[in-house]
Amino acid sequence: MTLAELKKLLVQLTQTYFAGATVTYAKQSFVAKPGSPLVTLTTGSVNRSRNPPVKIIEGTPVAFYPASVPVQIDLFTHGRQEEVAPGFTPIAENTAEDDMLAFESFLNSPFVTQWCHQHDIAIVVPTAVQDLTDLVHDTNYEFRAMLEIAVYFTMTAIGITGTLDIDSVKHSDGEDDIQADDVINIEPQVTPTPSGGGSSEMTAHEGEYFTNAEINNRLAKEEKDI
Repeated sequence: MTLAELKKLLVQLTQTYFAGATVTYAKQSFVAKPGSPLVTLTTGSVNRSRNPPVKIIEGTPVAFYPASVPVQIDLFTHGRQEEVAPGFTPIAENTAEDDMLAFESFLNSPFVTQWCHQHDIAIVVPTAVQDLTDLVHDTNYEFRAMLEIAVYFTMTAIGITGTLDIDSVKHSDGEDDIQADDVINIEPQVTPTPSGGGSSEMTAHEGEYFTNAEINNRLAKEEKDI
């Protein structure tokens, strides 16, 4: 799983609960700030294992990197509006912390546990929700609460260069699990990254990898006969 794929899954999960709010990732270019209520997700630095387990699949090495990433979830809301009397400005009650605590209960639910098993990830939810209302300075007053979770997932590196696409793995029955028993072939494919990394020429290095070699004394016998 790539970080981009993980981020899409987390947005889908958050939208499942906050169906009446706008859910998006923070710090996106050319995106106007939506109205309230708003939920933003911010990912931190990805931490990966230094020496990942390696499995040989159809003669091709595949590294499985255990990885984790912190995800900050911020809720912006105008709270609950309560009208004092006709003609008077409604009073806004700060519900940000309560709303985020309810979301925390959702993340700890059996529903999310099953969802995590389905997508092969794990979510660790802390015990604290922070009310950050006093940190917001804006002309449009909003209440704000924050929750930071840790997400664990597995990243793969395919091939001798570690750059092959996941689509390089061919299955007999259309299964998309790289560790499935129906893997029949690996056809090297490399898609360049938007930053210019990787190229199709890297597939030329595939096939040069081996894990064992047979050693015999045939050459020694021939020299003795001479």
